[in-house]
Amino acid sequence: MDIFEIRNWFAHKLCDYLREKDEASLKELEEVINSVLSGSSLIPNINVNLKEEDSFTKEYIKRKVLSYKKFLERLPENVEPTQEDIRKTVETAKLLFEEGFYFEVHEILEEIWMGEFGKYRDFLQALIQIGVAYYHLENFNFRGFQLLLENALQLLDSYSEAVFGIDVNRLKEELKRAIETQEKVNL
Repeated sequence: MDIFEIRNWFAHKLCDYLREKDEASLKELEEVINSVLSGSSLIPNINVNLKEEDSFTKEYIKRKVLSYKKFLERLPENVEPTQEDIRKTVETAKLLFEEGFYFEVHEILEEIWMGEFGKYRDFLQALIQIGVAYYHLENFNFRGFQLLLENALQLLDSYSEAVFGIDVNRLKEELKRAIETQEKVNL
């Protein structure tokens, strides 16, 4: 499994749990977390043998496991699944963004965005692009970061005030600054 497949596996399991409260996905995530933290070299569910992986992949998996463990520990047990509820999905995306789970922001929002053909479609796409922009920034793709934020700004043009708890006017100002400074915005 390459690094992108590992990233995707983690994101899909977490988002399946957050979307549907899929206990099987949570259990698989917890098994991987416990396996890595216990020092096991054979990781269940993702078919990885840490002894055979390069140091970058090993470190990536360890960082991912620690960040997911912290996130899951802070997540309320009675967390409601987002399902098809746009507001809940946006709130969950904000939480993921605050934790630095930028790829996961894309994952949680994409499904609901694909089914939205009304007035919130561009808003959702802008949030997806903001998440992906910060994912690019983490990977030192500064041009991709800038282009995605510029596009997100264009998508937000027709919105003002608050949308699903996000102050769009403030967000647009922060995006303009972030394009120049690469600072993190607040959703």
